[in-house]
Amino acid sequence: MNDLDLLRSGGVVGGGGAGFPLWKKLSAPAEYLLINGAECEPLLKSDQYLMQRYPSELLKAASRLASIIHASEAIICLKDHYIPQIHALTEALQTLSLTPSVRLHLLPTVYPIGDEQALLHSATGRTVPPGALPGSVGCTIVSVSTALNALRALEGKPVTRRFVTVAGEVKHPGVYCVPIGFPVRLLLEQAGGPVIQDYRLILGGPMMGPLASPDAENVVTRTLGGVLVLPASHTLVRHAELPMEQARTRAKSVCIQCRTCTDLCPRHLLGHPIYPHLTMRAFASGNRLEASAMLCMECGICELYACPMGLNPRRVQQQQKAALRSAGEKPVFQLKDPPALAEYLQAPSGRVLARIQAACYDIPVPDTATEVSAPLVCIPLKQHIGVPASPCVAAGDRVQRGDTIGRMADGALGADVHASICGTVVKIENGIVVICAQP
Repeated sequence: MNDLDLLRSGGVVGGGGAGFPLWKKLSAPAEYLLINGAECEPLLKSDQYLMQRYPSELLKAASRLASIIHASEAIICLKDHYIPQIHALTEALQTLSLTPSVRLHLLPTVYPIGDEQALLHSATGRTVPPGALPGSVGCTIVSVSTALNALRALEGKPVTRRFVTVAGEVKHPGVYCVPIGFPVRLLLEQAGGPVIQDYRLILGGPMMGPLASPDAENVVTRTLGGVLVLPASHTLVRHAELPMEQARTRAKSVCIQCRTCTDLCPRHLLGHPIYPHLTMRAFASGNRLEASAMLCMECGICELYACPMGLNPRRVQQQQKAALRSAGEKPVFQLKDPPALAEYLQAPSGRVLARIQAACYDIPVPDTATEVSAPLVCIPLKQHIGVPASPCVAAGDRVQRGDTIGRMADGALGADVHASICGTVVKIENGIVVICAQP
């Protein structure tokens, strides 16, 4: 098998967001390979742990992936206050001879510098046009966890584990090495359990992660980087649970059209023609759509940091985007000059953390991740953009960790899925393979 086939059969997809299959991303050549080590979201520590724990492996992965796309060099991008990680990577660089070469780029400690377009602009000075992808300006971006998974897949070791940050109102917050498909409720038990009674879960980071009920049957997937336990009364929960009609009433009566949501929008600061304040005006009127909402990356700055009235521009943008897509709208946008002093309008990460009342949940990067042993896993056959993998096992089959349990058809967009524990397949239902550990 060639390298791209190894990545597909190894189940390597993007470690965050929608899980774009890496073999497809690396199918096109690019001038630069960027490794996203910013760990964009506040509170998450998993990628920082990986950079500190596996610096040589990450450097080798960066160079290997750069060679696949014929890039001239690989650039590992991480925030300038990640001192232990910078030291670890710098020391490893001095001992390795890599072709293509790898270098570090230090990012400002602002949110959301881990957004691929903000990161790309900082590292290369190039700007991705509105609605386009990094490949349009000669760059390919891969996260730290994805790069390390790719290196292992190229060595014949498929993706079966995910490093997950567990934080918030739990007894033992930290970074956990978790089998794919492990139920989130059991992961919380491994972390000592919630220390409060009335709580909600955020799956991912505090700014962009979706809210989940504690009773829902969520599992750890290849794209899940964090599980946050927050009080039901927390500001993030109240924003997420506000009914949209109530949000419209508040927008009609309270929005002062101050433009702060637009002026501090990270994509607006890059020169993208996005105007959240106009989206709020259209939403309040109840009968108009604002086309620029299609450019929203849903980072939450407008809603959780910028708005002086505590309104919900991000959720309004989400709704408007959905309405525009339903209407078949495909607006075309032109890149504009960025605002004057744009770099000074970026949101400092510490200030964002304080604004969302989450600084008390910040934890140091641990020296060692906690290994989780799983008596049971429920592995989805679709953890990525594209089509689900087709099951290639049946109830009663014995499997070993790393065995393929879901396979993609040739040429289909997706990635194979693997058993994350040794055990017996109990059932395959609703696109989920349930495996019980061997006694």
